[in-house]
Order: sequence, then structure tokens, then C-alpha cells
Amino acid sequence: MELTTAMILAAGYGTRLHPKTLEVPKALVESNGQPMIRNVIEKLRDSGIKHIVVNTHHFAGQLEKYFAENNFGVNIYLSFEREILGTGGGIKNARKYLEDSENFLVHNVDVESGIDISKMFEFHVDKKPLVTLAVKDRNTTRPLLIDEKQNIIGRRINGEEFIYAKSSGKISFTAFCGVHLISAGIFELFPKDDEFDIVAFYMDLIEKGHALAGYNIQNADWKDLGKL
Repeated sequence: MELTTAMILAAGYGTRLHPKTLEVPKALVESNGQPMIRNVIEKLRDSGIKHIVVNTHHFAGQLEKYFAENNFGVNIYLSFEREILGTGGGIKNARKYLEDSENFLVHNVDVESGIDISKMFEFHVDKKPLVTLAVKDRNTTRPLLIDEKQNIIGRRINGEEFIYAKSSGKISFTAFCGVHLISAGIFELFPKDDEFDIVAFYMDLIEKGHALAGYNIQNADWKDLGKL
């Protein structure tokens, strides 16, 4: 089994990057001397990904021009959103590019990491959850709750814990890293709404009995590039 398809979430306004994103889309803000989307595409390509979907909205025309002028050696598909659909709605809107893959990766454009995607995929295939989220022990205002068997069972919001499934052993807190592996069967479970948040939807899935796992990236480098 191979992982050959991925989606990069890049449609957002990038408000945390103002004033940079008042003139360019977040995806084209530079990091390490080149647009952050280039860094993500090269990482995915070097991990064996051959098909990449990029959702667009804010300054979508600039991204269209960028991909017309740059060849990455992989197939790039643009999924335009007339209105921002959120992290969940963006994936749902790109269904025609993703549903034929048994599994696909979703990667935030403003995340830079040393995650070993091949090892994460091996974990996903062995454990067989509906979704595997890359997680790391770091400070966050909305941690996920994970048990000793690496099952995600809930989350904490504003200091209040919400637990949606029985735990196996001790519960600990961890943080989502903006990279997730998804089984294509998820398209049959998406809500009717076109706009929704993917993490909130994941919690609904857990409450309904679906298995979601956390893959701990441990000491791998990780940065949130979405803020100045």
C-alpha cells in the first residue's frame, strides 16, 4: 500500500500574518527564502506524494499564476472556494480529487515540520483508525486527550474537558500538529453542511464510535508559521 495523494489547506486569509497577507495569499509568504507552500510541496514530493490538491480563496489568482509558472514534478490540482469553507468544508469540497485514494494526507500550508510521513503512514496502516493526527507534546490552548493506546478520546476547551469515548489506561494531553492521514471512507460521514471545522467534526466521529489515533512526532522539529 502506498500513500500518493495529499491536500494542502491554503485558502485562509492569514489574518495572523498581517500586514504580509494584505497583498499576497498566506501560501506565498516566504519562509526560509521561498514561499511556504513550496516548502510543503517539496516535503510531500520527497515523501512519495504524486498528486497534491491545494484549496484556494484569498488571492486565488496569485496562486493560479504561481503554479502556472512553477513545475514541481507532481500533479497539482486547485480546489477553489467561492466562500471560505473551513478546514473540514475545504476537504469535502475537494472530494473529486481525493476519494479514489484509499488514504490521503492533509497538511496545513503554514506548518513546517520534520515529521517522517512514511513512518506516520506505517502507523496509520498498522493501527487502522479512520483518521491519524500528528501530535506533539507542546503548549496549546486546546489540547487533545489521548490514552495509552494512542486513541484520541476528546479535547479540552477553555479549561473544560470533553471526553467522547472510553479510555484505555492513563489519559494525557497532546497538541495537534496540522498534519493528518485520512481514510477515504470519511467522505460518506461528512455532514451536509458545506462549511465546518475538521477538529470539531473529528470529535463527533469519536462520540459516534469511530477510532481516531494520535501519532506522536516526539522530538521532530515543528513550527507554526501562521503568525508573525
